Formats: sequence, structure tokens, C-alpha cells
Amino acid sequence: MTVQRVSEEELMAQVQRCMFGERMVVEHEGKCFSARVQHVGMTGVKVIPETRLAEHEGEPGDMNGVTIAYHEIREVELDGITYQRQ
Repeated sequence: MTVQRVSEEELMAQVQRCMFGERMVVEHEGKCFSARVQHVGMTGVKVIPETRLAEHEGEPGDMNGVTIAYHEIREVELDGITYQRQ
């Protein structure tokens, strides 16, 4: 997997390409964790922390994600490339 260090603007451009299930690393409320995209919105991204996914035993559609602001995103994986904020 290729890792590219990019500016905040480039990272946000890549986030806008995200679809359901893409992996990202976020820092939210003082915690850094990996998560899967549930929905990309105008003011932020709704994600499901991967630890919550691992512990979940119900139907895939019955999980409520956490909405994070764009500035909380540290990296995103798309098409085999990991884009990291500089």
C-alpha cells in the first residue's frame, strides 16, 4: 500500500470521493481511532469506529455512527493509497 502525505485541502478532496465502508483514521474527543465511513455530509462525516463494528452482532444497517468534523480526519484509504494529513 502506498502512503502519501498531503495538504489538508488535498485530504478533503479525497474525503469527498469516499463511499460507504471506506477506512479512515480520525481524532475525536481526544481519542484517535480507525473507522469506516457511513455517510459523507456537508459539515462532516458520519463514521462507525472499527472497534464497534467488531463487537456488533446485529444487522449491518442498525448501527448509528458518530458524526465528526472534517478537521478531525487524519488519514483516509482510497484505491490502495493512504492519504495522510501533513
